[in-house]
Amino acid sequence: MSSTSKSSPLQTNLFSQSLKKSSALLETLDNAQGIGKNFSSSSASSLEINSLATQKSSTSEFTTSANPNPYLRSAAIAPDFNGDGKVDKMWVNAQTGEIVIRLMDGGQVLSQGSVGKFDINAWTYKIADFNNDGKTDFLLRNKQTGENRVALMDGTKVASTAALEKVDANWNPLIGDFNGDRKTDIFWNNSKTGQNAVWLMDGTKVSSANVLETTAAGLTPTVVDFDGNGKSDIFWRNANTGANNAWFMDGTKASKFSLQSQSSSLTPILGDFNGDLKTDILWRNTSTGQNKIWTMNGIVVTEGAAKTLDSSWQANIGDFDGDGKTDIFWHNQKTGENTAWLMNGTAVKSEAFLPSNSASLTPSFGDFNGDGKTDVYWRDQASGADKIWTMNGTKATESTLATKDRLGAAWYTG
Repeated sequence: MSSTSKSSPLQTNLFSQSLKKSSALLETLDNAQGIGKNFSSSSASSLEINSLATQKSSTSEFTTSANPNPYLRSAAIAPDFNGDGKVDKMWVNAQTGEIVIRLMDGGQVLSQGSVGKFDINAWTYKIADFNNDGKTDFLLRNKQTGENRVALMDGTKVASTAALEKVDANWNPLIGDFNGDRKTDIFWNNSKTGQNAVWLMDGTKVSSANVLETTAAGLTPTVVDFDGNGKSDIFWRNANTGANNAWFMDGTKASKFSLQSQSSSLTPILGDFNGDLKTDILWRNTSTGQNKIWTMNGIVVTEGAAKTLDSSWQANIGDFDGDGKTDIFWHNQKTGENTAWLMNGTAVKSEAFLPSNSASLTPSFGDFNGDGKTDVYWRDQASGADKIWTMNGTKATESTLATKDRLGAAWYTG
């Protein structure tokens, strides 16, 4: 895994051809899938690869979300492809492999375009911000061949793309910022051997590639920032034994500490419940419904018990009142009931039941109108009649996606 990589003219040309072919496919999808006229409004010319130097947009034009927590408004965490401070939606067609980006303004679709058509059985993606321009980018990885590609985005267009070095399929990439330069880096973990490495990135280039200490096979790494210094750390968990460890990262250097073990029946869900910019953990037992919260300060843990909710309730993290502290949205997958906990550290400062809806609807979350408060997008997979809840604390204002923007059952979003 060397620190230098270049895209060949052939690779770039093939990727460009894929984008052009996907543009033609959109017309077929429009007619055959009943997707609507909005797809045809994105012309083929709007999907071609452009040089970053020729883009009209500049970082001075970006607007940012009103939320005070930089992690909640980061384009590397919440998809924002045009840098306007409003979360956008990415859609994948399970039949064709088409990936489409929709730029959102609340419940309205401003514009949309295709990123390309991919074999979804082979290609996976991570969202990132590799060049710190405030616009979400992609790391595309072929889990069969080990190919890797960075795509820098400008709205619905691919502004620049480059192939990275191939990495064996047993290696899994995680996205973080390990040196604090606000440019996304890549942490690699080999799930079979326990080997680890980190690539420090500068746009589409690997500026530094370093092998790290090997861990025991079977440990699951998760990117966090337990000390709030703006440099990503690694939280290691052994799902079989419940053992937990943390690596505090400074670029390619890791300081290693043990954390208190937790029962293997508990699943960690990450947030920032006290708004101190340090990653906290909601521990949930999906069998018993037990919940508790860790607020983190480095390796110092403050634990608080939370109310038990049975296994039919699914926990989702957002900031529904815009105070910079993540809250918990609970959705009952059997009954369609919903409730929200507004958090202040380990304490629930406010709790309210929200309107119920069909249990067949799937929620996803983001600040779609840029007011600093997380909203809820309800996907109706069968009819495409999706709904958006604009949130203000524990109050939800519902709007329905325009008929022309409805997507058929083959399209999935998260």
